[in-house]
Amino acid sequence: MALEFTGDGLPMSADGLGKGCDRLSIEAADVWTVLTVETKGCGFLPDRRPQILFERHIFHRETGGAYDETAPEVSNASAGGYGPGGAHQYDRLAQAIQLDRTAALRSASWGIGQVMGFNSTAAGYSDVETMVAAYEWVYSTIFDLEAEKRT
Repeated sequence: MALEFTGDGLPMSADGLGKGCDRLSIEAADVWTVLTVETKGCGFLPDRRPQILFERHIFHRETGGAYDETAPEVSNASAGGYGPGGAHQYDRLAQAIQLDRTAALRSASWGIGQVMGFNSTAAGYSDVETMVAAYEWVYSTIFDLEAEKRT
């Protein structure tokens, strides 16, 4: 069975990086700085799921604290409790999805730029599901789409 959120993610090409930088009027070094900090230089896990970080305090905010008592590892007023990165973050996301899918997706930062799900409409998507689906694509495509939205 295919893993949810697995797409055709491939490393960003030099051409894709160049086009995106040109369209955004930024330098490649600026992009690599953000990528190094936010995704350790790679926006996808080895199994091709986008890199995420699940934020329990955002899930708390998104759900009004409804799950704080029953699921404190994924819903808590305090930031923290992240545990290991990588696939473990999807375990946390899956637990939150069982409680409230939309709030869970809005409570994670996604992909190459680690855009928070709650910023999906500000990033130009109709909703968080649409943004997450887009972030399963090729890096160069995402970077180009982000650049297009800002020109």
